[in-house]
Amino acid sequence: MRGMNAKLILKEKTDEKVVYCYSADSSTFGNRIEDVIVDGEIECAFVPGEPGIIECQTLKTATNDNDGGQAEWLYNHLWRVIFIENCPPTLFFATG
Repeated sequence: MRGMNAKLILKEKTDEKVVYCYSADSSTFGNRIEDVIVDGEIECAFVPGEPGIIECQTLKTATNDNDGGQAEWLYNHLWRVIFIENCPPTLFFATG
């Protein structure tokens, strides 16, 4: 399995949800991070009465994330971004 990466920008954080804008894999943009388009949106809603549980959904698919696979890949990583990293305003997320 090849590594994947995405740029994330915090759009909204409330007591009910967190919304991040995300990019498709930066290799799609020739690995030039400054050229990456961050226009997809993923919402992570907190489940009432279930601390530490989120339900993610794609609100808008990012440019070049044609099948939504990049967003779904990020679902598995957003828990750590939200609960361990405390919702940083921007980050570059990569796996190898």
